[in-house]
Amino acid sequence: MSYARAFSQIDTWITEYSTTANFGLTPVLEVWNKVNNRRDDRKEWARMLLKFSLTSLSAGIVSTGKYPDPRTDSAVSAYIYMFNTPSTDTIPENFDIWSFPLTSNWIQGRGLDNDNFSNTGFANALSATNLIPWKTDSNAGQTGANNYVGYATQVYDSNSGSASFVNGQENLKIEVTDYFKAFLNYATGTSIANGGSADHGFLLRMSDAEECKDATEATAAGVATSVSADNFYSKKFYSRETNTQKAPYLQLEWPGAIKDDRKSIKFSKSGLLYYYSVVDGALTDLNGTGPFPGHVTLSANGNATVAGSTGIYLGIAVSADRASKGIYKINVGDAGTETAAAGLTGINIGVSGATSFTDSWTVTTAGEYRTDSFSFSCILPTSGHSSYITANYQITLSNLTPKFQPGTTQRIRVNVKDRTTSLKSVTGSSTAMNNYVVKSGKIQIREKYTDDIEVNDFDISYDSEGNFFDLNTNLLYPGIPYKIFMQLDVRGDTFYYDFPDKWDFVVGESYNTEDANPSSMAKSARRSDFDYGLL
Repeated sequence: MSYARAFSQIDTWITEYSTTANFGLTPVLEVWNKVNNRRDDRKEWARMLLKFSLTSLSAGIVSTGKYPDPRTDSAVSAYIYMFNTPSTDTIPENFDIWSFPLTSNWIQGRGLDNDNFSNTGFANALSATNLIPWKTDSNAGQTGANNYVGYATQVYDSNSGSASFVNGQENLKIEVTDYFKAFLNYATGTSIANGGSADHGFLLRMSDAEECKDATEATAAGVATSVSADNFYSKKFYSRETNTQKAPYLQLEWPGAIKDDRKSIKFSKSGLLYYYSVVDGALTDLNGTGPFPGHVTLSANGNATVAGSTGIYLGIAVSADRASKGIYKINVGDAGTETAAAGLTGINIGVSGATSFTDSWTVTTAGEYRTDSFSFSCILPTSGHSSYITANYQITLSNLTPKFQPGTTQRIRVNVKDRTTSLKSVTGSSTAMNNYVVKSGKIQIREKYTDDIEVNDFDISYDSEGNFFDLNTNLLYPGIPYKIFMQLDVRGDTFYYDFPDKWDFVVGESYNTEDANPSSMAKSARRSDFDYGLL
């Protein structure tokens, strides 16, 4: 997977228990429902408010094409992530948390007192700001923080989402792809009436089942009446004010690894060929965020009209898909099974009997017509060895420096060498491999000293030069020592590589590493002011 993040810009929580209390600067956000025995056994709620810095994400999609557009690419999803705060308080079990888009601006506030609720201000349970009370008229389609309490008429809109909790200690992950697409529509000029949505953030609360206050509400909500007497206290998450690496964020996720098989296509197997549009040394789209503007043809050993029994022809022009900014791809090998009339989606080279091919990419944008031709060969399978010795791999990383400047992106080359001493062929020739290309593997970015995962399981890429991944330092906190953790799947085996004293680095200036608990280090910069991505 590939990732881009927008961290929490403002966040707080509000509660019926103290309707004027504000918690804008507290490091912990709370969501709960409990029976207040001191107030006539009245059940009271606590809810969370979150708003993310989405402008840079939208610019990366609409303006620069750096990230794929979820409105046109179904493989792109958006999620809210929040991280559990360990607590000595009672922890609720078996509950759901729902997210809803807010429809008006609100103020975070500067309250700090989570214990005695002594700090007042905005936002609170009554008002979003000093001038704007929360709207509660669900019939008018309003979604303020005090809304969604009319159980009998409750209708969850298409931009809502939910997460389930079993033991109460889980982290939160809620899909908000529909919301993000609606926000992109609004940001590009689509009115709210026509499917746009202004970004005012989210209300996160427990579900109807947990918020029911009495038997009447429980019946209307379609849940057991006994639920109304249950306590769901207290679920806690880290806020943007936390001094740990646990701030909430909204993350885009998509399968963005490069899998360029130009030098490793095996005969009669599927593979991908890539085309890189480079202008003045930078990847540049030929057709905005649309597909390749033109077509691709293949010739085999100089013959462009080789027919196979399946009816697939080399030489038939096919369309290429956009992989990412300035990069396009087609399927070759046994991937194409449709006739040209049915819409060819790949080119079957397995039926040709050839091993040497030329791929020609014809660009037909407005005012431009050119053809760029490249070549590749199919690798024939090897067999007939008299013995086999398990491979022994040596992994080195190029361009991984001890310190990166914040805001930079660096391509890290993964050099894989097979140190197998002997692979003896019956023909007598030695076929020991070097500079091996790994086609399946995962990378993690972890904190060096705690081993906590900062960026989880993104795919390793490869091209004609070997393996690589792109490291965007904006995903990481300045000053925190990190390391690369790697999983490689090779020849049916899985290998793990972890060299914390060789594959470690820091973004910006390092904190004092003599601190026994680096995870408690204060942040040197607030990440929510920036956009974060890893391709």
